[in-house]
Amino acid sequence: MTTVAIVDDHSVVRIGIKYVLMTDSEFKFVGEADDGADAVSLVEKVHPDILLLDVRMPGTDGVAALKSVREKFPNQKVVMLTMSDAEEDVYQALSLGARGYVIKDNSPGNIIGALKTVMSGELAVSESVRSVYEARKSERGLTGREKEILVLVSKGCSNVEIGDMLHLSPNTVKNHLKNLFESLGAADRAEAVAIGIRRGLIS
Repeated sequence: MTTVAIVDDHSVVRIGIKYVLMTDSEFKFVGEADDGADAVSLVEKVHPDILLLDVRMPGTDGVAALKSVREKFPNQKVVMLTMSDAEEDVYQALSLGARGYVIKDNSPGNIIGALKTVMSGELAVSESVRSVYEARKSERGLTGREKEILVLVSKGCSNVEIGDMLHLSPNTVKNHLKNLFESLGAADRAEAVAIGIRRGLIS
């Protein structure tokens, strides 16, 4: 029997997962938490075969929780169960070792199927998620500074304002923007912001 635990801040989702698992004798629900900060302690306590992690949670989000869990338990199988199909979320989760990425609006049968796929040693992702990951993997990611600047650009800040806030010269800001546009494949600030939102770089 495969044991499953879940970390999700929505009680309705946790209840739903419990019900879905009860419909299949191959699975047993063994624990839950409502905050990503509790993911490591949950794994320590119940040692699930598979940990289901929500991506978007207040406080410690699922990606950060995944990183912590994988650092302490490198063999732990983790499946992201989420409403978010943002490119950055997909890329970060799979890069950090998630074995599956399942959208919450999938049918119960698809969720069970994903869990069985993971237990068979395969990656449980849709073709669209796989395509996003492969495309994103081939691109240069943004640096931390570039991400900061992109967020400020999305708020309508000028180069001078960005420089003042980040203690950078206007020329340095301009160079960062040039690199940022190249990395995103954007022609201008508006397109960079649009791509940033789509990828999940801007909330």
